[in-house]
Amino acid sequence: MGDSVIVSVGTKRGLFLFQSDKRRQKWERRGPFIKGWQIYHAVVDTRGTPTVHAAGSAVAFATTTYAGDLRGKKFTGAKKPPIPPKPLPKHLVWTKKYGISMDPRVWHIEPGRASERRVLYAGTAPAGLFRSGDDGKSWEPVPAINSHPSRKDWNPGYGGMCLHSIQLDPADSRRMYVAISAAGAFRTDDGGKAWKPINRAVAKYVGA
Repeated sequence: MGDSVIVSVGTKRGLFLFQSDKRRQKWERRGPFIKGWQIYHAVVDTRGTPTVHAAGSAVAFATTTYAGDLRGKKFTGAKKPPIPPKPLPKHLVWTKKYGISMDPRVWHIEPGRASERRVLYAGTAPAGLFRSGDDGKSWEPVPAINSHPSRKDWNPGYGGMCLHSIQLDPADSRRMYVAISAAGAFRTDDGGKAWKPINRAVAKYVGA
């Protein structure tokens, strides 16, 4: 497995996994897995036994996360999924004006640091940040960013108002970054207790 290359592909038909060796000349395709769910994002967590974490959405079942092995034999949904924050009235004005979807969904999953073996982070739409300490079985909101004082001034982009990027500082376990469409980037230096906008030279973003 150490020489393997795994590509996870999320589609409207479910999740596909493509595997090759380090030369990448031939690929084995497996899937679709998690049929009936649209997979917005999937990632292979290699901290220990490789695990695939996927963000799924379905019209009938809202949104959740799944975890499974690389062979795709079994994917298990979260017992306590991340529930995205509800949009504020100002956000809805923009969505109606421009026809922007505000359907709840998990947008991104980010494995924690090597020292945080069971920790995962998830970004949602409408924009929210969630943390799991049990390999994605249950998720808890990060209140300081989900209820940030500037939230009332966030505006949805044309893809919605989503927390789409999560970056962990590899040297400082208390520092991490998130990016939100279309509110810009935020940073915490105290493990998520407080967040500040770090937008510069982008005049329309919060805190620029």
